[in-house]
Amino acid sequence: MRKRHDWKTSGPRERSGPLDLASFEEQIRPHLPALKATARRILGDDDAASDAVQEALIALWQSGGVPEHLRPWLLRTVLHRSLHARRSRQRRAFWEGRGGAAVLPCAMCDPEREVEIGDLIDALDDALGALSPDHRAVMVLRNVEGLDYREISDRLNVPIGTVRSRLNRAREHIRAYAALGGLGRA
Repeated sequence: MRKRHDWKTSGPRERSGPLDLASFEEQIRPHLPALKATARRILGDDDAASDAVQEALIALWQSGGVPEHLRPWLLRTVLHRSLHARRSRQRRAFWEGRGGAAVLPCAMCDPEREVEIGDLIDALDDALGALSPDHRAVMVLRNVEGLDYREISDRLNVPIGTVRSRLNRAREHIRAYAALGGLGRA
């Protein structure tokens, strides 16, 4: 039986000796496009997305080690930094609007809706955390990175039928989680 990974408490593991910049760059370079795409989807701005990715990488560098599961750690950190930046931008726009500056209406400016979406994101994160690493990897590659079955198959070095069955089982798990009340209606 596989040991489940605790997404809530996991973080960078301890490293021995000084951090090597070349090694650090080599480890993070393959993940940069996905990190920037994730931040861009949330923030809708390339510059703000670059800032969120940079903050996540600085946090990793300052943590003193590289986590066992680097990609999920980086994606989660970029997600949190991006959501924080978006909330800060919305708060700033709100207060500037109260001060007389023009504020353009946005779809995410409803505080109640924002709370619902935040709760849904937390519940989805919990549901993904309950998946096995194999099922989670397929789900993230398909739904976050937007890869097709063939690309996922090539990336994970498994047959395309295995990709389809893992994705189906992961979706069934998420549906079951939602049916049990784990996912609210947003």
